[in-house]
Amino acid sequence: MTKNEFAAEDAREMARILRNAKCMQRYDKISHDLLGEILVAAALNGFVEGGNRRGSDVRAPAYGRVEVKSRILGTDGPFPRVSLRPSNLEKADHFVALRWNRDFSFHDAVMNTKEAVMHLYRGKEQHSGMAHITWKDWCGAAGALSLRAEIIGLLNESATA
Repeated sequence: MTKNEFAAEDAREMARILRNAKCMQRYDKISHDLLGEILVAAALNGFVEGGNRRGSDVRAPAYGRVEVKSRILGTDGPFPRVSLRPSNLEKADHFVALRWNRDFSFHDAVMNTKEAVMHLYRGKEQHSGMAHITWKDWCGAAGALSLRAEIIGLLNESATA
């Protein structure tokens, strides 16, 4: 089994655990971040860098350093968003935003280039340096690439295997 196949298998197992674990109903943010990173790595044929470094989350041959931002729908108010700090912008070539439903089922994932994200960031930057980019703007950025089909395929692969 290749590293990528292991990552896909691990992501499916984590997704099943997160959807079925009663404790996840009490603690919203235990592992959707790591699950998102594993899924993005598998979808992009890359690998998770690991650790809480000042580096990117994933490295992928075709995309370089990839920062993964993961949110659960409904935890960011009535307007879904992607939140970025200046330090996020320095460490990646591409950015993927994932959305999860409250039951930890997958909702959507969209990747943007650093250039597209910089444009979005500058339009929403606050005095603190934080920028909250609406999900609609994120998905509508020039060159936005949906990873939805790839991730759904990875999550459902074990059902057909």
